[in-house]
Amino acid sequence: MMLRVAIVDDEAPARRKLARFLAEFDDVDVVGEAGGGADAIALVRKAKPDVLFLDIQMPEVDGFDVVEELAGDAHVPRVIFATAFDQHAIRAFEVSALDYLLKPLERERLGEAIARARAAVAPDQPPSRDRLLEVLDALRPERRFPKRLLVPGEERSVFVDVAEIVRLEADGNNVRVVTARGTHTMRATLESLEAKLDPERFARVHRSHVVNLDAIKEIQPWFHGDRQIVLRDGTGLTWSRRYAAKRPDLA
Repeated sequence: MMLRVAIVDDEAPARRKLARFLAEFDDVDVVGEAGGGADAIALVRKAKPDVLFLDIQMPEVDGFDVVEELAGDAHVPRVIFATAFDQHAIRAFEVSALDYLLKPLERERLGEAIARARAAVAPDQPPSRDRLLEVLDALRPERRFPKRLLVPGEERSVFVDVAEIVRLEADGNNVRVVTARGTHTMRATLESLEAKLDPERFARVHRSHVVNLDAIKEIQPWFHGDRQIVLRDGTGLTWSRRYAAKRPDLA
């Protein structure tokens, strides 16, 4: 059985070195490389590798961002981190991640990681998605919600800072992501995006709307127990009593 792997590192020399080492294994097939987090997500979704060698410290979209974005997918790879973190972080990796590699890479240590990868992709092992969620819980407990949302596009995908989101609006099979800078449309359900957002910062106010609480200017009484929300940009939305009842902390 060939072990399909992908390499993600923002430094080209590091990618070349790892690819050269991996070429020494007869049962390892490098199915792609990426030099950044956004490209890594696209690569994984297209190539569907068994194992992802993932650098942590990358600009703009780091390794944790990649893990957070992929965690909701039907297919996710086993993750082997490449890191220069201290021993405390490494102990967390040992608990939940498939493996970790300290830079600079060493052939012997890589061989151990490949052996663990072969065992991990065996049919009787737990689904990789479950393991990836465990990685998130262990490595970044203080950041349970992503700082960015990936909005796929026909020509390119973009990351939207969650802090800049004013509201989300259901639009048929799509969701309109309204920010202070503009509006993006993505194919998703409002429920799936709501689950990614911190409930201390966002609230579902209607079956078609999720609102950033910081964007609310005022809340006014309305008819039949509903309320009227006025956003700082002047937009008016109905906060239905059904959803208001679920947020007594905001009453």
